[in-house]
Amino acid sequence: MGDSAVLLRISDVSKSFGEVVALDDVSLDIRENEFFALLGPSGCGKTTLLRVLAGFEQPDAGTVTLDGSDLLSVPPEKRAVNLMFQSYALFPHMTVAKNVAYGLVCEGLPRAEITARVDEVLDTVGLSDKKAALPKTLSGGQRQRVALARAIVKRPRLLLLDEPLSALDRKIRGEMQMELKRLQHEVGITFVVVTHDQDEAMSLADRVAVMDAGVVRQLDAPLDLYRRPRSVFVADFIGSSTILRGSYLDGHWETPGLPPLSVPAECSGARAIALRPEAISLLSVDDSRCRLRGTVSEVYFQGDHALAQVDVDGTTFLAAVRDDVLPERGARVGITWQESAIIPLVAD
Repeated sequence: MGDSAVLLRISDVSKSFGEVVALDDVSLDIRENEFFALLGPSGCGKTTLLRVLAGFEQPDAGTVTLDGSDLLSVPPEKRAVNLMFQSYALFPHMTVAKNVAYGLVCEGLPRAEITARVDEVLDTVGLSDKKAALPKTLSGGQRQRVALARAIVKRPRLLLLDEPLSALDRKIRGEMQMELKRLQHEVGITFVVVTHDQDEAMSLADRVAVMDAGVVRQLDAPLDLYRRPRSVFVADFIGSSTILRGSYLDGHWETPGLPPLSVPAECSGARAIALRPEAISLLSVDDSRCRLRGTVSEVYFQGDHALAQVDVDGTTFLAAVRDDVLPERGARVGITWQESAIIPLVAD
């Protein structure tokens, strides 16, 4: 991915609605054939940015280029960009084939070419046998694939997906995540997905831009976002973390209510430090390796592991437990971690 050419360049884009700043000087480069995610809570600006790319909003400032050409001056219907809506927006009275063909018919393409392209794309999404079906007879996953087929049949350079899987139940959503990833590789189109679901962004995307209050807080590959968050916001938003605010002094981290904790020198400029649950181990309370001791306040079963909440003098630590015997609520335990697992957070 590192050597891929830049397809879409977003430079210093800002957009306000009255007093509300939706986008604040956003700059991003999105690469050719990349699966890119815009991730963040409601109101963070990700949907506004998607609408700017689609042509439904004009920014107050900044530039957007597609393949080096100005995109903002091109009307929405003339952009080499297609948007797949959250609701799928299928025509209920049209067959699957006619739904997929609709955009090509509007362009006035020859009938033979339309038929060939529709057949090709329905084969790609595995719906060749549903050509004559109406949307109401399809499952949620099948309707999602029809919407995707309709979007990619026009061969856009860029496909925008607005919360594409949110209408599906959890099991189908997991299956469609894999399906979307496979299809993106097969059709060779750059996908930009907007989502508030971190699991979705982390499992689908090559890179993720985490947004908050109209600003890109961090742009990284999913694994780097998880292992090396740079701010309190990202560490808190991506996965679970124990976050300790405080200050660095002579190789130690000082947090109110806790004894000084030994930390690496790179924590010297941090606003806070973080530990992921898998970095924290539970020990017997009398084990000499204990860094701290506390009481188990809750245990949450999470499938392949459990998450234990340990209260240490009013500060909560989260520890991943993979033992067959889980700690009981109210049990006194010790906790420890490797210093190398401590993540310095340099921004809020």
